[in-house]
Amino acid sequence: MKKLIFSALVATALCVSSCGKDDDNGGGNTSLNGDWYLYSIYNDPDGNGKSWAISDNCAKKTYFSISDKKIKHEWYYQEGSECKYTPVYYDYTATNGVFDVTVANDSPNGNKGGTASVKYEIKDKELILRFKNNRQQEEINVLHKKGVDYSYLDPFVGHWKMTKATVGQTERLVKEGECLNGEVVASSLGFSFYYKVPNQSGQCQGTVETFKWVKEGNKYYDITNPQKKEELALVFSENNTKLSYSAQSQNGLVTFYFTKVK
Repeated sequence: MKKLIFSALVATALCVSSCGKDDDNGGGNTSLNGDWYLYSIYNDPDGNGKSWAISDNCAKKTYFSISDKKIKHEWYYQEGSECKYTPVYYDYTATNGVFDVTVANDSPNGNKGGTASVKYEIKDKELILRFKNNRQQEEINVLHKKGVDYSYLDPFVGHWKMTKATVGQTERLVKEGECLNGEVVASSLGFSFYYKVPNQSGQCQGTVETFKWVKEGNKYYDITNPQKKEELALVFSENNTKLSYSAQSQNGLVTFYFTKVK
């Protein structure tokens, strides 16, 4: 999987333009106030296309502490083998689904007085941020609030590790050091399937496929192309901790099997 470094919203680039849809107020009674942690991220970290990913070890320490008038971005990012702590504090207002922020005078870091805007919405108790990062790339962050139970989310949402794959009657297990492995990172907005398999030459080839999805009844559909809606052959088992995903290939039906790790 791609190496991910959590990009600061406005810590290093303080003229952030916003994008995306307006806040639909789907968060019910969920308040902005509190501590919010990054759950999943949608961006293009290496220029090979956008994909969904989980946060790296440093980003897992990062959180946004939001009060009535201030946002404290307790930010950790990867620098070599260490997580560098570089907090930035903001004064803010929130109007019509937009955070207008100013680097506060008491901020330990950042260009004091610098301003930025970030689009936000609370949907199903998740805080969704849409912005341009410090590389001027469109990015989406999905945050979860500390102390909130998110077990109601669809069982597909999460991080899945591949355990084996089958083609017809042939079965291959995922083994360390061998060219068969993969994972799925699924958010409520989309998912990415990362996998490595041998190509026709026997060389190990890595691929990332990213989709938009929707669930209707008990069925899942790929709606990446709205004009070509296709059912996704997802099957859950063992209390939604196991997942299989089947698709047709040149060699017949391929089925990938996963275990949920997050």
